[in-house]
Amino acid sequence: MRLLNIRTLPLLDFVDVLCPEEAKYAILSHTWGTEEVTLEDLHKPESKQLQGYKKIERCCVQADHDGYDYLWIDTCCIDKKSSAELSEAINSMYNWYYWADVCYVYLSDFSLDTNRIPYGCRWFTRGWTLQELLASKGIRCYDQHWRYVGDKGDLAAPFSAVTRIEEEYIKHRESVHTASVAARMSWASRRHTSRPEDEAYCLMGLFNVNMPLLYGEGSFKAFQRLQHEILKISEDESLFAWSLDYSPPQIGVLAPHPSVFRECGDVEPVEDPRIRRMPYSITNRGLYIDATYQTIPIDEISDSFFRVGHGTSECLLLPLKCARKAPQNDLLTESPDVPRKLIAIILVPVPGHYDDIFARCLANEVMVCERYFQSKKLWHNNIFIQLPVDTAELSEAVENSRYFRGDILC
Repeated sequence: MRLLNIRTLPLLDFVDVLCPEEAKYAILSHTWGTEEVTLEDLHKPESKQLQGYKKIERCCVQADHDGYDYLWIDTCCIDKKSSAELSEAINSMYNWYYWADVCYVYLSDFSLDTNRIPYGCRWFTRGWTLQELLASKGIRCYDQHWRYVGDKGDLAAPFSAVTRIEEEYIKHRESVHTASVAARMSWASRRHTSRPEDEAYCLMGLFNVNMPLLYGEGSFKAFQRLQHEILKISEDESLFAWSLDYSPPQIGVLAPHPSVFRECGDVEPVEDPRIRRMPYSITNRGLYIDATYQTIPIDEISDSFFRVGHGTSECLLLPLKCARKAPQNDLLTESPDVPRKLIAIILVPVPGHYDDIFARCLANEVMVCERYFQSKKLWHNNIFIQLPVDTAELSEAVENSRYFRGDILC
């Protein structure tokens, strides 16, 4: 880990730290502008006139004032020409923010002259700043003039209102890794990155996974690889509880984009003795899953059968081991003797393939399946569920859903 040595000011020099978890350093969280200064440009005389250089200088002054010898800033502390160093940095970044003694959040588009609370800042819309918010134990926010706004404790309530993340995760009373997969995805669902692959890469620390960086693979492939890594370490089936507003006739079981988890912030994993499940795996025929399911006429759950076009009148209702959180003070729902209303997805056979290969359909509908549990027989079998394929139809469905849900693409 390359850190700026503040004791060499006004010169900007570096020190290499092999064990950052043992070092005492400050770290910066910010949004990139048009005049950022990279490691290569840091010591060029003309760089001193750029806003990015002034931001580095001012952050160093603040860290020095607070008694820190070292500072890490993503713009100038990574050699981005080295793919190995960039990959190490991105795979380690969540931990680097976690180990930092303090995180300075610089809000370049906010001024205390106009408001006391930083609502509407660009910092809340970017993908990378999500892990910086959640990993950092000590956050101190500054406005565009480097005036102190407040710390994480002061701003937890407005941060929670803007991000829709519960305060216990923002304040580190609960580890973010205890939140459901779907909830963590929902936190990222309204955020954006400059490079499409970073929509997946910026979430690695949030899910405690690592994977190689393949810039050029595109957002879809990167996000599929991320979900594959999550499946290797987690049995949380809320990963499958996403939905699209505009659904193709058939679609894979994994999500095509983080935005499809937008309505999943209250989904949590639950155990239900009626569902038996062996470990599942990714194969060349799809997701192999030990399924407990029900067979029902498709017209019982949707009047849009004419849109499905898969040539069958029956579908599988596959309950997932997850449910919506019970409303507060709902004593009946919270009782251990009352089964939770499980979320379910709808599957149909894939035409022209084996009888045990299915695809998800009506992905715009995530069912609550309790009434079917009570009235129909449960079946148990091993099946394959197709993985998604990056098609123009699927890309259009994702973009339509993002537009329909009011996402601002920037």
